[in-house]
Amino acid sequence: MTSTVSDPTSDDSTTAETEPRVFDTWINLPYAPGEVVPDPSVVQRFKRGDSAYEGGQSMADVVAEMDRLGISGGVLTKYPRDITPPFVHGIQSGEEVVRNACERLASIQAEYPGRFVTAVGIDPRLAYDAAKLVRIAVREYGIKCIRVCPMFTGIPIDDKLAYPMYTAACDEGAVMTFNVGAPGPMKPAKLQRTILIDEVALAFPELKIVMTHMGDPWISETVAMLIKHPNVFAMTSGWAPKYIPEEIWNVQRKRNNTKLMWSSDYPILPFERTINEGRAIDLPAESRANFLGLNALRVFGEPPAA
Repeated sequence: MTSTVSDPTSDDSTTAETEPRVFDTWINLPYAPGEVVPDPSVVQRFKRGDSAYEGGQSMADVVAEMDRLGISGGVLTKYPRDITPPFVHGIQSGEEVVRNACERLASIQAEYPGRFVTAVGIDPRLAYDAAKLVRIAVREYGIKCIRVCPMFTGIPIDDKLAYPMYTAACDEGAVMTFNVGAPGPMKPAKLQRTILIDEVALAFPELKIVMTHMGDPWISETVAMLIKHPNVFAMTSGWAPKYIPEEIWNVQRKRNNTKLMWSSDYPILPFERTINEGRAIDLPAESRANFLGLNALRVFGEPPAA
């Protein structure tokens, strides 16, 4: 499960290549039964209506499935939000909300040492208060990633109201992830246009920024951000790997193989389909190992052992 590709510089030409380590960059915290009503637009788009999305699976179930498929670990995420009408924000805000989410994540991380890095959604519209919540999440709960889904916040990626939060994340060494592209839920797409990453990356060159969901229909902008900015990366969350455009794969094959990371976005898409398709993509050995896990581990860091 934790094996790596053999050293290509080794003098032993008979050394067999072993399976690269796999690390999932987006695993959603399983829902408790009745905790959430599945978003009907997401169910329709992804044809998902199983128990994992509707609630009822335990973390033990999730870890057992990861073990079965050779997934060594991942970024465990809680994004506190509600289903709301199209032009109404859907993220839950405030210190109590963030602390409750962080406590659940920290508890699971402690229960499964060496398995998970943790990520939480914080409302950037809170401005300086959002910065304080970032510091609470990182310093008190060991959170390594702050997630922003502009479709749920109602403000674009580069809105200056969010800059205090980005500053805090940069200062605390946390990774920022941003949904890019047209969303599955019935929310405005323009808030998530990929080119909006540009000025944030320029303003915060030391901040690790990860784009999620590929940025369709602005795929060329996704490629441009990956090539232009040393601190910008992308994960395949929300996409079955076989449908990802060739322009994205060509970045990983030919231009910069340190930028793209495999992701399931469980339970929106299942572990088994996304990892089987991810493993089947035609990539050079080093690019494949980087894509399946090593890029993610370099960006998010190793899960704590205890």
